Amino acid sequence: MKLFWSCAVVGAVCLAPAWAADEPAKADAKPVEVPYRTTIPKHIMVRAKINGKGPFNFILDTGAPALFVSTAVCKKLGVEPDKSGWGIFDKFEIEGGLVVTKARGRIEDPFQLEGMNGMGLAGAELHGVIGYNILAKYKMEIDFTKDKMVWTPLADFDPEAPKGMGGKGGGSGGMEIIGSIMKGLGAFLGKKATPDVAARGFLGVELEQKGDDAVMVKNVLEKSPADKAGIKAGDRITKVKGRSVENIEDVERFIKKLQADEPVALTVLRDKETKVIRFNTGEGL
Repeated sequence: MKLFWSCAVVGAVCLAPAWAADEPAKADAKPVEVPYRTTIPKHIMVRAKINGKGPFNFILDTGAPALFVSTAVCKKLGVEPDKSGWGIFDKFEIEGGLVVTKARGRIEDPFQLEGMNGMGLAGAELHGVIGYNILAKYKMEIDFTKDKMVWTPLADFDPEAPKGMGGKGGGSGGMEIIGSIMKGLGAFLGKKATPDVAARGFLGVELEQKGDDAVMVKNVLEKSPADKAGIKAGDRITKVKGRSVENIEDVERFIKKLQADEPVALTVLRDKETKVIRFNTGEGL
């Protein structure tokens, strides 16, 4: 069943649904920082791996009743829809470390997604939409001056399953033709979705700020690229690839541009001795 919904996610995603606003977070819930970026029309886009494969690009939309995953992606994953068009994704992992197990979603290509891809409006190929049945389970905080938002699981809140989505065919008043028109128009104008599925570089360090200009390594993940290269807790990072850094934001700005298996050089101060440690990044999301 093809459905039409609004894509006004930016104004809606900042808050959990009104009836869940007073729901407390789970007792053991840990907030997760989820990296995001905005598309040309200012939709929020995140990346996710499904069943260990990806990453894939998803826009967030509280106006969409459910999680939607494109048919092409599901074919790669080997996930088949049931008779009503639903599929179960054993592990839906949103970048930043937020994992949804046994996520239930629609396996189809909404015309909104086809239209945005056809016009290249996202600046990347979109593979699906994360809708209400996933988003409503979290308290979401977003500051558009930062490149990460915070998701905190809500306690004892299970959003009502979307209604009117039992089968396929009809129901959209012919609106799905818009997707085909936008796709054709995009091709005519020479526009297309730009694939953006390269895995980000992964170092394996946790940083902390000491004073106004000291970026310190707080922890090093065991067996990570940084650990194998000899980075140690207590090291002060002074340069990334030869460029001076004074705060964590400087480091993150340089590191987030790195892709997997890309060389990186960190200049660190350890016991009053300056060292340049070179290694290749690992594969993150």
